[in-house]
Amino acid sequence: MYYIAEVDKDICASKNCHLCTQYCPESNCINYSEEDKSAYVSVDRCKACEICVYICSDIAKNDAIKMKWIDDLNEGFVIKKSGVVLR
Repeated sequence: MYYIAEVDKDICASKNCHLCTQYCPESNCINYSEEDKSAYVSVDRCKACEICVYICSDIAKNDAIKMKWIDDLNEGFVIKKSGVVLR
């Protein structure tokens, strides 16, 4: 098991800062949804480096991103050979 970053969509949408998407070292890992007005993490790309947590908590002072065990994520998913499929 391993940790994955998870974004609290309610907090993120209210702050709307986008900093995590700019500082994540893994391409296409943290993206921004215009529909939700929030960042989201692609679980198959996240390397658990926690840079997004530092940026969100210490720099932006939003506390919208936390690290969670992959089994404890709020949105269910299935990892397949072709990528991640959300349930």
